[in-house]
Amino acid sequence: MTKTFNITGTCIPERHFMADISGKLDEILEMISRGDYFTINRPRQYGKTTVIYSLEQRLRKDNNYLAIDISFEGIDTPTYEKQERFIPTILNILNRRLKFMKERELAAMIEANNKITDFDGLNAFFTDLIMESGRKVVLLIDEVDKSANNQLFLDFLGMLRAKYLKRNEGKDYSFFSVILAGVHDIKTLKAKIRPDEKRTYNSPWNIAVDFEVELSLSPGEITPMLEDYTAERKVKMDIPFFAKYLHYFTSGYPFLVSYLCKIIDEKILPHKKHKTWKPKDLVDAFKIAITEDNTNFDALIKNLENNPDLYEFVFKIIINGNYFSYNPHNLLIRMGKTYGILKREQGRTIIHNRVYEQFLYNHIYSRLKNPDENRVEMGRKDIFTAWL
Repeated sequence: MTKTFNITGTCIPERHFMADISGKLDEILEMISRGDYFTINRPRQYGKTTVIYSLEQRLRKDNNYLAIDISFEGIDTPTYEKQERFIPTILNILNRRLKFMKERELAAMIEANNKITDFDGLNAFFTDLIMESGRKVVLLIDEVDKSANNQLFLDFLGMLRAKYLKRNEGKDYSFFSVILAGVHDIKTLKAKIRPDEKRTYNSPWNIAVDFEVELSLSPGEITPMLEDYTAERKVKMDIPFFAKYLHYFTSGYPFLVSYLCKIIDEKILPHKKHKTWKPKDLVDAFKIAITEDNTNFDALIKNLENNPDLYEFVFKIIINGNYFSYNPHNLLIRMGKTYGILKREQGRTIIHNRVYEQFLYNHIYSRLKNPDENRVEMGRKDIFTAWL
């Protein structure tokens, strides 16, 4: 099977050219080995699902662990309205996953307890399931954002919290580690920006430790992906150069790294006589990227348009050239960081990467009714040439 640069869904090593994330996985596995509960909260298409998949694959090789990776993405809204629907749905999801993993005895336990419809019963069943497994059970739940605004899901997290606390007191058996993956940090999901809204930070997930593993890709992690690509496709390139400047344009945002590579491989290289990547190809890929439609950019615009205060803040940075110190407690900055729009650099709040900066500049400029031409040209001509 011919590999490709993947920009949708989980990256599979046998099917896709992948950066080397083994160091990141080692850090996360160390957290799991301590029995930590935590949330992997990063922007859309930042590699969270690939990390969950890779963790499950690594844990599967250790007989001391039983890793169960599930997603609540497919649960419909009516299911969250009643315990009698929500809890059987959770059990059905676990049952299907355990059957696929060939954990037949554990799957049979679920089928024998299919009449559970309340959290007390679910709590007791989880205790029995974990005891029966005889292993350190790690629960990985992807796409928690789909559920986090629903009270029953928060009650579910509250039950896991209670089991965790009792386990530490030696009074119960619980999951050895629980990992939630989503855009938002569940601990602060209810934080509000608008002054007329009540600011709340209450969460049943305050047992979680902070997740500080850097998921953006470094040039050293991008390099193996390019080495794999050139070896398979017999393509020539200056690998250190492209690893460095892919990072320069994207700040290591995994989707954008693969996106630029995909454009060069599929839209630029086929029109060239020689199968060689040149620096100009990266500039051309950049220019193509910021004019194309894709789900990542759609989400970027949606997050700005749905949050006028954030839009105005980004406007001031990109169009007016305003300087803002980075304050992690500022809710606008926190929201921008959550959505992958903003980041910290040398104490300043800046746009996360050069691709987003140019794309958002074009979008905002197109909305200006009477743009000041001298102002909006500010520094843009240098973005393609300063690094050559």
